[in-house]
Amino acid sequence: MVTGSAVRLGRDIALRLADLGYDIVLNFYRASDEEVKAAVDELKSKGSDVLAVQADLRKADNIQAAFSEVKKKFGSLDLLVNNSSIFSDVDFFDITEEIFYDFIDSNLKSVLFCSIEAAKMMKDNPEKPCSIINISSLGGIQNWTGHIPYSLAKTGVVKLTKLMAKRLAPDILVNSIAPGTIWIDDDENKTARKDEERLYPMKRFGKSGDINSLIEYLAIHNKYITGNIFVVDGGRSL
Repeated sequence: MVTGSAVRLGRDIALRLADLGYDIVLNFYRASDEEVKAAVDELKSKGSDVLAVQADLRKADNIQAAFSEVKKKFGSLDLLVNNSSIFSDVDFFDITEEIFYDFIDSNLKSVLFCSIEAAKMMKDNPEKPCSIINISSLGGIQNWTGHIPYSLAKTGVVKLTKLMAKRLAPDILVNSIAPGTIWIDDDENKTARKDEERLYPMKRFGKSGDINSLIEYLAIHNKYITGNIFVVDGGRSL
């Protein structure tokens, strides 16, 4: 299951997992019918059995209903990628209670409650260890003052990763990938500022493949590493 997987990075992650032989739970909320259909069709073309589940992951009851569909369809779960997230600029003096909770619910609460439901399915899965991979952010590690609610939520994801790794071991491995800016091919990339690319020692933004190579390792090859935050930022944090 990949949350937020009808578009952008989530879609690319789901497609790569399909290439690796996974059946896919494609989760979406605001994506258009055309975007969902295109993603489902491409996943099926790779041989995956696909379940498309619409759910507002800010709400625990929506999450529970989504996982109920997953259990009914597949019976078990090997991998959860908590990718769904919102991002925007918010000045410190413009933060409202509504804005604050929208970021917390979308970017942190969703990760917690999706992980709870996934772990319930994974703990009885004979194919152990299963994996939960949380997409956090460089913004959860560095001090991005123009994105305080976002950064607070992503910092929570970093800490939650470590807490879950300790609680769910040895049956479930939990790790996090913290990207810098990821440039998605054939996308408008509205939140990326092209002039910031020069600040990256590797002289480019990350691409989906830079994330997918690590997801492949953590999902398939890793049987021991847990509780780690892997920064994928082309050296930007340096």
